[in-house]
Amino acid sequence: MEKKEILLWILAVALIVAVVYIAVEKLQAKQFQELMKAYQQGYQKGLTDAIAALYAQTENCQVTTITLGNKTRQLIDTACIGKK
Repeated sequence: MEKKEILLWILAVALIVAVVYIAVEKLQAKQFQELMKAYQQGYQKGLTDAIAALYAQTENCQVTTITLGNKTRQLIDTACIGKK
């Protein structure tokens, strides 16, 4: 009887460990998905804000300067080119 009880306890512990492992994995996957969703929303918001700012800066045929790293560009609305 002792061997059966020991085997039963070992199987019970293994089952508990497996269930906990699966639960932790599912929780981590959900947290990762939520984090990625937040990153994607932040990226989209930043992109939208940047485009809106450029649009506003060039709205009255003003030239605006953008800098990316060590490169600089001047932007103007092409509809303004023939107006001045």
